[in-house]
Amino acid sequence: MKRGALLPLILVPGLAIPLMAPPALADPLPPAQNIDWETCGEEESPDAECGTLTVPIDWDDPDGEMIDLALARIPASDPDARIGSLVINPGGPGGSGVGFALFAQEVFSPEVLDRFDIVGFDPRGVGDSHPVLCSLEILEDDPGSLFDNRAGLDARAAYNEDLREDCREHTGPLYDHVDSLSVVHDMEAIRAALGDEQLSFFGVSYGTLMGQQYAATYPERVRAVVLDSVMDHDLDTRQYLSTQAEAAQDAFDAFVAWCEDSTQCELNGQDPRAVWTDLLKRADAGELLMEGPEGSGEVTAEGLIGMAFSSGYGPGWHDFASTLAWLDDPDNNELPVVDDDPAESADGPAGAAGAADEIPDGLVPYAYPAVLCNDYGLPVRGYGDWRALMRSGERLVAPDVRYGMLAVDDLANCLGQTDVRNPQAPTDVSGSEPLMVINSLHDPATGYNWAVNLADQLGDDGVLVTYEGAGHGVYGRTDCTTEVVDDYLIHQKLPAEGTRCEAAPVDFEEPLPLLEAVPDPDVESVADVLSRARGGDGRE
Repeated sequence: MKRGALLPLILVPGLAIPLMAPPALADPLPPAQNIDWETCGEEESPDAECGTLTVPIDWDDPDGEMIDLALARIPASDPDARIGSLVINPGGPGGSGVGFALFAQEVFSPEVLDRFDIVGFDPRGVGDSHPVLCSLEILEDDPGSLFDNRAGLDARAAYNEDLREDCREHTGPLYDHVDSLSVVHDMEAIRAALGDEQLSFFGVSYGTLMGQQYAATYPERVRAVVLDSVMDHDLDTRQYLSTQAEAAQDAFDAFVAWCEDSTQCELNGQDPRAVWTDLLKRADAGELLMEGPEGSGEVTAEGLIGMAFSSGYGPGWHDFASTLAWLDDPDNNELPVVDDDPAESADGPAGAAGAADEIPDGLVPYAYPAVLCNDYGLPVRGYGDWRALMRSGERLVAPDVRYGMLAVDDLANCLGQTDVRNPQAPTDVSGSEPLMVINSLHDPATGYNWAVNLADQLGDDGVLVTYEGAGHGVYGRTDCTTEVVDDYLIHQKLPAEGTRCEAAPVDFEEPLPLLEAVPDPDVESVADVLSRARGGDGRE
């Protein structure tokens, strides 16, 4: 896929402000520290050890103010066969690497657990690593990500500025230093403190940006880097929106193909695309209502599109199809039963529950835009530009789902941001050991198109492995996806160029442990719709 030149300016109405250069590499690094490991006291992970590592807030000022990074380690099961440490991150941005490590025995194969200490860390600004804190009152006033006019877009930019100032006030100077390149320098300090000559790393989703940039910054320190479901850091605003819209449409097309072919789909025997189109039309007109114990509620087009998007993560197509069937004809279809416990997801492996007791009343941890908008400059020239971008995506690449929900949210979150510490650029890891890129063919969030783009940037310094199925997160889906990653991590054996792993049947899907550690998409889900239908606490 051809990529246009990176826009050199952040463009907001009436302003043209240069992107900030990436923070310079602090040279030399502070002397390697020792990590004092202590038992974490987790009943479900009795072998887990926890510790902290002190790093500077600003790597350009290594003698300045410091913070402590939180870490957790699961020691290798077979000390005699131990290779070293495997540093891991579940993405987000905002996912807890400590939580991921405590869940590692559910995710990784016995062979990996035998040979590596699994080490997770909460990135700066996340979890127990000095979290970014913001006022709940301001967050509850979020005006949304879609706009009907210029006033709506301008109001969102003004809201973002208020939120940034609020989060900066409650977080302190770290707020302006939570970009992924600063995290990369933290990772190098972690590697040195662990005593490993080179880094072995496994990153998922947004965590893959850390892996890419570590290899670009410290190529000689790379032993093995797995990038599972990858971010592409070489996209301008138009490309960012259009490529995720293309991925979301592709995931929806895969759902339609499955539904037409599977008797387990509630819409089998109907035209699922026609059902979807009619529901979307009714939602646009404000006529898609659902009845619950506390009265009727409206399902918006944005809610439907978010539900389609989130259903592609598992994929959760059985529940998605059943919900569409019920919305289309509630008299002749039963309300689906979805086993979803919001409290469990909030405090699960990717959560930041450990820091919750220390957070003052009225504040909540919210690192997402602080990280994302310092890693991606996503400028728009005003409402006309925004509207043209949205229409272009719907018309050219996403006629059914219109847009990629996360990309639209990201653009809205970053409106008005004038300083980008770690702006987009092609990924060059020359001098590094080759990286492994592995991605689903039908992933709505980090699309296969991003994986192809990244593999093209890496050239001979990386190999792309294709999982021919759907879903977000690949490791552990089949024997093939597990074995290719394990061989690379343990034996540094790369698969042949063009390696593909056959898809597991969706009709017999089992929950993927890796997805339990990856933060949920912050978009409408099947469970959200059904919760409102039952009169429970929904997202709205």
